[in-house]
Amino acid sequence: MNNQPTCFINKNFETIPFVEIILPYTECFLEDLKLELSDDVKEKLHLELLKELSTLSEIVLQESLDSFVQEGNAGIEVFTVKMKQSVAIDFPVLDHLLKQKTANFSRHISKILDRFNSDYENMKAIFKINDAKIVDIDASLGDGHNGEGTALIYLSDETKLIYKPRNINLTNSYNIFINWINQKLKLDLKTFQALDCGEYGWLEFVNNEEIISENDLEEYYHKAGVLLAAVYLLGSKDCHRENVIASGKNPVIIDHETIIQPFLSNRLINNSWDDQCKIPNLSVLENALIVNDDTGVPIHFAGYGVRNNLQLTELEKRIINPNTINSKRVTRFLFTKIVENNVPQFKGDYIFPTNYKKSFLEGFSVAYDLFSNYKEELKSFNSPLAAFKNQEVRYIWRPTFIYFKILKFMRTAALMSSLEVYNAKLGELLSKAYIGQNMETYNFIYDFELKQMINGDIPIFSLNSRDHSLNCNESLKIFEFDCIENIERRIDAISPEHKSEQLEFINRWINIKGN
Repeated sequence: MNNQPTCFINKNFETIPFVEIILPYTECFLEDLKLELSDDVKEKLHLELLKELSTLSEIVLQESLDSFVQEGNAGIEVFTVKMKQSVAIDFPVLDHLLKQKTANFSRHISKILDRFNSDYENMKAIFKINDAKIVDIDASLGDGHNGEGTALIYLSDETKLIYKPRNINLTNSYNIFINWINQKLKLDLKTFQALDCGEYGWLEFVNNEEIISENDLEEYYHKAGVLLAAVYLLGSKDCHRENVIASGKNPVIIDHETIIQPFLSNRLINNSWDDQCKIPNLSVLENALIVNDDTGVPIHFAGYGVRNNLQLTELEKRIINPNTINSKRVTRFLFTKIVENNVPQFKGDYIFPTNYKKSFLEGFSVAYDLFSNYKEELKSFNSPLAAFKNQEVRYIWRPTFIYFKILKFMRTAALMSSLEVYNAKLGELLSKAYIGQNMETYNFIYDFELKQMINGDIPIFSLNSRDHSLNCNESLKIFEFDCIENIERRIDAISPEHKSEQLEFINRWINIKGN
C-alpha cells in the first residue's frame, strides 16, 4: 500500500472520517473494478466501501488522534502520515479486517457482474428484459455474510432486480403456497418472480407504492391479516419492518430465508430468545409482523408497524469536524425513521390499521378458517406446503442485532491492537449466553459463532428443512421438530380456542398507542 499523503481527495469523500488513512486499503478494489461500469458507478461503489471501512476504524483512529493531540502534537497531515505507516503494526486486527472487507467487497461486485452475464439468457424470459445491461448497483442492502450481501441492480431498460448471494428457492415454494391461498380465497396476494441459481439468485424488485383510495386501504389490511395467518402457519421468523413492503394495495414480505423454521428442543434449550422475550409458542407474535407491548420484542421491530411510532430516538457516538485536528467523537441524538416502506401511505400520510381493524381481523379469520377446513389437504402428499420439503433454510442462533452490538463493542484501540486479546474478549462476550447451561452441549455452536465473528461476519447456519441438527454437528438432535414438522404441529394447533387467542394478540397490537 502507498503510505504517502494523498494529494487529492474527491469532494464526495471529504466528510468521511479519516478517509486519507483508509484510502490506501481500497487500491485493490479500484484495480479490480470491471471496465463495463461507468465512472459514476465506480465512484459510488468506492464511496460505499470507504464509508464502511471508516465506520469500522473510526473509534481506533479517533482514540489515536486524541492521544496524538494530548502528547502536544499538532497538524492533521502529520497524524495522517504517521497512522498510514503504523496501523498495520499497532492495530493488526483492524488492518486485517480492513483488508478483508475490501477484498470481499471487490469479489462481491465482480460476482454480480459475472453472474448477470452468465445468467442473462435465463433472466430475459423470467424478468421480461431485453438488451439490458447493468447501469448501477446499490450494494448496501441487508445483512452481509462472507463479505457478500443483498444488492439492488439497476438495468438500462429501467428494470430493477434484487441479487442475493444465497439459495432463494424458498421464494418459489412460498409463491406456491400464496397462490394456493389466492385460488381458495379468490384473492390476488402479490408474489414476485425468482430465478434460483443454486448458491445465489435473482428476484423481481417490489416497488413501494402509495394507496390511491380508501377502498384499497380496506383491501390492503384484509390482505395483511391473511398474510399474518399464512406466516403463522409456516412458523416464520424475522418478518420485521425492513422485510415488509407496502406495494399499493398489497403488503409484501420480501425476505423468505427464514419463512420456515425448525423448533428448538426444550430438553436442550432452557432459555431461547423467544423464552427470554416471553413470546407465546404457536402464536402470531413469533414472526414479528405484529408485536405486543408486554413481551421483550421492541415495538419498532414490528413488520406492520405500530400506530404513531414513526421514529426511534437513540444516543449514538458520531464524528464531528472530520479530517481536522479538531475531530471528535461526541454523543448525539440519532433520529431513525422506523416507518417507511412497510406501512401504506394515502395522500401522503402513513395509515395504520386503527380504522381498518375489521378488515384486518376478517382477513386473518378467513385465512385461519381456510387452514382449519383444509387440514387434511395441507398435511397430504399433494399439499401446497410440500414445496418446502428439502429446501435450504437459514437459521440464526441469536437475533442479528445482538451480534451487531458485540461487533460494535469490539472496535476499540485496546482490542484491535492484538489478535489474541481480540479473540479472547470476543469469546468472553459470546460465552455469556451459555452461563447456567450445559456448555459442552453448545461448544460446537460457540465455536461456529466465534470463527464467523472473528472474520467480522454474522454467524448464520444453513440447514435442510428436514434437518433436526445443525450442519456443524449432525450427531446432536437440537431441534425437536424440523421445519416441516413444525408446520404440521401448527396445523394441528388450529382450533376455535387458539383462534380466539390469536385475535386477542392482534387486538392488543392494534391498540398500542406508540409514541
